[in-house]
Amino acid sequence: MKSYKELLNENARQSGLRQLTESESVEMKEMLMQMYEDIAALCEKNQLTLMLCGGSCLGAIRHQGFIPWDDDLDMCMPRGDYEQLKILLLRGELGDGYEYMFPSKEKDALCMFMKIFKRGTRCVEAGNEYTDFPKGLSIDVFPLEGVSRNPLARKWTGYRANVLRLCANMVYEASYPVSDATRRLTKMSGLGGLMMTTRRVLGKILGLIKHSYWVNWYDDLVAHPEQSALLSIPTGRKLYEGETMPCEVFLPVRKAFFEGLEVNVPGQAEKYLTNLYGENYMQLPPVEKRERHFIVDFDLSSA
Repeated sequence: MKSYKELLNENARQSGLRQLTESESVEMKEMLMQMYEDIAALCEKNQLTLMLCGGSCLGAIRHQGFIPWDDDLDMCMPRGDYEQLKILLLRGELGDGYEYMFPSKEKDALCMFMKIFKRGTRCVEAGNEYTDFPKGLSIDVFPLEGVSRNPLARKWTGYRANVLRLCANMVYEASYPVSDATRRLTKMSGLGGLMMTTRRVLGKILGLIKHSYWVNWYDDLVAHPEQSALLSIPTGRKLYEGETMPCEVFLPVRKAFFEGLEVNVPGQAEKYLTNLYGENYMQLPPVEKRERHFIVDFDLSSA
């Protein structure tokens, strides 16, 4: 059976979801690069290691910039540096032009990793239409975690992490009303429809416990600031064990170019990308396999 993300990608092409124009896509990427420069400068000033990951790392290696159909920037950093960046954000070190969100005991978060938003912009993704979370153009920052060398301990932690992540996502989906566009996006038939119904029912039941609890339980479980022989990006596309690799794959970082800027990528980026996308990661995927974010409202004019 196809994954939840694959089903949404298929449905997006038939649901009439908003498509960015070519000029909007260019404007978005220019803004994302401005945001990246501000965040990278803050990290460099405070000697924090920040690197591109996921599709952004793939873009750096394969395209020396954005994947042509991509519409976001993904970064990661070791958990210790990630915690330091949280402190800097809380102090306002990034300036008034930004707001941010990450798992916190004080308030709920949209997801289980950090998002940094540009004030004065609007880039609303499906499911976030009527929440209290920020709605601006954002950059994702994923924590890079130490992982146990004991295979049984790693599998047990990974199993619990993946269950908590799924529960948090289902509770989120069941907790907020959505727009007609999102309703069309998630309307499926056959096994896809059964899966969506199951997610909604379980989300309602699990939602007896607040979304913030699920997010924080997840973050507390995976957080491991000490660098170890194995590292993982548990909040990444392949989940806890799927993104677990030897430390030297990630650190120390190496330089690459992205949209004309020198950036950091994992030290063994080729091994990292092979694990993430397969041995043919340098080949362009067919149109139907090209991933996208599901945007329902977009406006950068006030930034």
